[in-house]
Amino acid sequence: MVTIHYSYKKYRITWLITFLLGVVVILLSSPIIRNFRRPLSDGTDTDNYEFIGYYLSKNITFWPWPHLQLITKQSFYPYGSSQAFACWGLERDYWYALCYRLFGGPGPYLQPYYVFSLVVAATGTFLLLQSRFGLLRSLVAGLTVSVFNFYALFKFPVHMSICVVHWMTLCIIATYCLLHDLLNRQPILLAYWLLLVWLHIQLISQELGYVAGYALTFSVLSFPVVAYLLIRQFPQPGYWLKYTGQYIRTQYANYPVRINCLLVLILISGWLFIPPVLQIAGAVLKLDFSALPQPRDWSHPARLLIPYIPGIITYPGNYLDYLHDTFESFGQGSPGLYLILMAGVGLWQNRRRTLLWLPVVMTIILCLAYHPVAFPTLKLFPWFAFNRAGGRATLAYPVLFILLALPIRWPHQKGLQGLGVALILLMGVEWYTGYSSRLSSPPIVATDDFLAYCDIVKRQPGEAVLDWPFCVIGANGVGYKEGLCPYYKEQNATFAYRRFYDKSTVGQYYPRLHPSQIQPFLRDKWPRLLTPGRSFTDADWTFMDHFLLRNKFAGINLYPDLLTRAQTNEFIKRYGQPIAKTQFPMAGQVLFIPLNPQSILHDY
Repeated sequence: MVTIHYSYKKYRITWLITFLLGVVVILLSSPIIRNFRRPLSDGTDTDNYEFIGYYLSKNITFWPWPHLQLITKQSFYPYGSSQAFACWGLERDYWYALCYRLFGGPGPYLQPYYVFSLVVAATGTFLLLQSRFGLLRSLVAGLTVSVFNFYALFKFPVHMSICVVHWMTLCIIATYCLLHDLLNRQPILLAYWLLLVWLHIQLISQELGYVAGYALTFSVLSFPVVAYLLIRQFPQPGYWLKYTGQYIRTQYANYPVRINCLLVLILISGWLFIPPVLQIAGAVLKLDFSALPQPRDWSHPARLLIPYIPGIITYPGNYLDYLHDTFESFGQGSPGLYLILMAGVGLWQNRRRTLLWLPVVMTIILCLAYHPVAFPTLKLFPWFAFNRAGGRATLAYPVLFILLALPIRWPHQKGLQGLGVALILLMGVEWYTGYSSRLSSPPIVATDDFLAYCDIVKRQPGEAVLDWPFCVIGANGVGYKEGLCPYYKEQNATFAYRRFYDKSTVGQYYPRLHPSQIQPFLRDKWPRLLTPGRSFTDADWTFMDHFLLRNKFAGINLYPDLLTRAQTNEFIKRYGQPIAKTQFPMAGQVLFIPLNPQSILHDY
């Protein structure tokens, strides 16, 4: 009776601490987001993530299973294009699509989703680790992999597909816990095996080329160790056949509710995520990119040793002259010097438990050594086929290094205890520096004037809007050298504003674009018309008139800041006075000119 009471009390304390940890993460993440009332929009990659959720809401059917309409004329209008290379993150996209349908249009839906991601990473990590490594270590781990994963923190919101890493985190940690229990000959519940299956299905709902890939790599490297430990524990050849059925029956008899709930979750997650992932992967693999120049974005392993201390780690990219690598984002390559030191001590103290740390160390080595061209270690795995930025492995470093640090033991010698205190102080300094640095650059949201402009555009009759100039480009450079995006910095996100006015657009930015996708634009000689500063000939205007009329455009988003005054006046003279104007992030002033087909026809 005393034992039962003690267990119940411990259970309540654990869940109370989990709840408080979740509250702490919410309180720490809210100042980073700041604005929960307006949609995110800053004219950069940020706009892509709301857009793809909007696209999913318009182009998915659910019977008999989820199926995406990947090829439409909604982008690259009226030629059409595939969205297979869009910034998919299916859980995020389902979240946005559901909110879009429930609340009748775009809104601030991704901010609470990001908070959800941080809370799940922190509390899930704590719950998985606390029974094995104690409350204090598990709390530190939960905070380290969530609000103090600084590289991921700085990715919000501009690279939201990269900063949402909760299922990656929990997959790695749950697999590590399996290794830990098998090595210690602890019994593994059937429910835990099912939890691992569910987490890996959830994993594919995140960004596939980077985030999911790191966890899948760790799982693959852990599998031989898991198999070896199982065979070592049960070496009898006939054991598996004889006792597997009995194990399942016994487990189900003892934990029916837990097992049934996990089976239901597996079915739901599998139905939601597996068909679209297979569909997207199939569409991607149809195109051959081998003839295109390969990216060379890599991160020097020495960045591991750069601490988060004022004046030492700065934005945007110091140390480039010394390291000769490619810098992408604040914190690249460094999870914090305190964590590297803790991991080093933990690894040394537990060096004889090779089977526990070997998959972790192997994953770290593969990530550190990766160069997309010179030494493409990660491309041994199919999910990294399009990995072009080696520094993004930093997402996984806090998780991997905290696993090495978890078994660390407090030293008994007084001199070493002083070093332990210094290490804890360093952790506090780095946590404060990394977190406070993020507070200085709040995300940008859509303004009232911006939203009012889009509402006017939405009310106009017509199927599409022509951004002039427009931008057709991939992050791999396709479209730029061909002259299809003369103003990349200013316009790479303008296509995504159609989530506000619900009309098709001519241009779009993709993380990767195949040369075959831009051939219709080259055939119709759009690069000539997009040439900066060029005045249209009579033949050019005739082509433009026919293009607008034939394809039922609602109007033109005209960007005076990207055109000469003469070009702007020519468009207004030919198509009429604008009825709305605003400022688009990065692109500057924009004027909306509605199209009157009768007026254009009258000119003939």
